Amino acid sequence: MSKRFLDAQALMAGACANSGLSDYLDEGLRERFAYVIDLFNGFAAIPEDKYAAAAQQVQDTLVKRLQVARDWARHPEILDQKIVQPFFVLGSARAGTTFTQMILDLDEGHRTPRYHDVQHPSPPPGSDRAADAAALAEQGEYVEFILENSPSLLPAHPYFDQRGATEAEDEYVYSLDFDLVYPLWYLKVPSLPQTIPPRDPARAFRFYRHMLCQLQFKRPTRRWVGKGILHQYMPGPLMQEFPDMVGFWLHRPPEEYIASLLQLLEHQYAPFNGDLYDVTPEAMVAQLKMGVDAILADPAIDDPRLHHIRFRDFVSNPADCIAAIYDAHEIPFTDGFADAIRSRTTDPAYRADRFGKFSYSLEKFGLDKDALRRTFADYCDRFDI
Repeated sequence: MSKRFLDAQALMAGACANSGLSDYLDEGLRERFAYVIDLFNGFAAIPEDKYAAAAQQVQDTLVKRLQVARDWARHPEILDQKIVQPFFVLGSARAGTTFTQMILDLDEGHRTPRYHDVQHPSPPPGSDRAADAAALAEQGEYVEFILENSPSLLPAHPYFDQRGATEAEDEYVYSLDFDLVYPLWYLKVPSLPQTIPPRDPARAFRFYRHMLCQLQFKRPTRRWVGKGILHQYMPGPLMQEFPDMVGFWLHRPPEEYIASLLQLLEHQYAPFNGDLYDVTPEAMVAQLKMGVDAILADPAIDDPRLHHIRFRDFVSNPADCIAAIYDAHEIPFTDGFADAIRSRTTDPAYRADRFGKFSYSLEKFGLDKDALRRTFADYCDRFDI
């Protein structure tokens, strides 16, 4: 079967023609869109029978970005809003970051971006009840598409049971500006590459702030709870954009999260990449080691706004971990929040294994616990894990 590469110019022309939003495709956005297309094409060409669906999904994503640009041009007051003392969860994938995000979101007035917010940011949520309902339903159908193609993702990430209201990672939000490739925008594109950090973290976080303004324009929000698995590689730019932020940084032993991560990637990418899936354990460990070395060399990790938490401590007693951090920032830790945490963590409907146990092992991937402990010894020692 023949294969084709994505054509950035044709996709931009199609998006503008179908949406009538060509006035909002500026040179910066053109360059970033072309960059993302180059990442796809650098990974692989697309089989002919899958090309139309892939191209349509990429084009639809660009239209959503143009719609947001239109909203900001017509209503500049959207971007005048304040984002006050947001919380950010940092840490590696499979280190308990989504669990922490979910728990922090339980406090009164807290809000975390949801799939339906991210995929349907225009009109701003809360502007039109019918549009909000349609966004939630459409995202519910998209999660069903994901799970139909990879049923094992549900035990791995049981939060999918919320369908269109699933908690979103921050990368999902700011990747709409085409500074990186995030998988949930492009699961119909077989040439989907692995996610790498944005070229310009400051620009990415500035866009993220603007998106939070978009999402709260018609739904006032006291405090946002963000979560990003790439934040740990760029905490400085994150704190520069959000100087009053509070960071909850989770650390899990490498022999635990690496095996879990490799198993997750098989479920997340292989069903959509098909024969193009090429993650190897050796390459992943080397990539993670480079990332850890960069983290340890970054003086920003000692900033008092960032609170380092052992995975086992947070899972066993999230209320105590959070209360101590709240106290450090003079944030009231209320009885109501404590009750909400207790209720959520003891409710069988929220058990991590409610859809079956997510199984993974180092042995499957040819990895050894002691070897990983040696490789990541500096990291383990620094964060006492």
